Amino acid sequence: MLQIILLEDNLHYRRGLEQIIHDMSGVTLIGSYPNAEAVLKKIDLLKPDIFIVDINLEGMSGIEFIRRAKPFVPDAEFLMCTINDDNTNIFESLKSGATGYMLKESSADEIRNAIIEIAAGGSPMSAYISRRVIASFNADADKPPAPAAESLTDREVEVLNHLARGLQYKEIADRLDISTGTVKKHIRNTYIKLQVQNKVEAINKFRAI
Repeated sequence: MLQIILLEDNLHYRRGLEQIIHDMSGVTLIGSYPNAEAVLKKIDLLKPDIFIVDINLEGMSGIEFIRRAKPFVPDAEFLMCTINDDNTNIFESLKSGATGYMLKESSADEIRNAIIEIAAGGSPMSAYISRRVIASFNADADKPPAPAAESLTDREVEVLNHLARGLQYKEIADRLDISTGTVKKHIRNTYIKLQVQNKVEAINKFRAI
């Protein structure tokens, strides 16, 4: 059963997210909070698979919450759900450890799909956010890129080799003596460096290098 915690200070929107999660099969809401401080006080006791986090919380921001919470729950995924669509908040969220970024204008189906995608190891983003991220990379297109193979770390190469052999995330984690969250982080890094969107594309491009 996939376990989720919400951090959202807008009561009306929080209730809407709660209903979306309640209507999903194989998913359970284990906590719903209006601020980050309440969650951090009991972070040692919480082991959710996914945090859905707003940025503009009362008190500590959602971005700062992720920075502080990540060391305590390294295997958890963090999905931003916010009205903020500017580059600063987008990239600060991703740098802090968020693995997905959805705008609050997203439909219920889009939120459901984002939860499913992030649980499967993906990085869901609203279409507008994806365009902002791509535009940021395109802005540096005139800079000579580092060769893909050379830019991969030794650990990322190890993970890709195991992935190419058909191993699942848990099996890779066991073989390398790291957490599944760390495996997912390495895989997401390879997506960026190889400029691919999914596991199949990453494996195919890696084999072609």
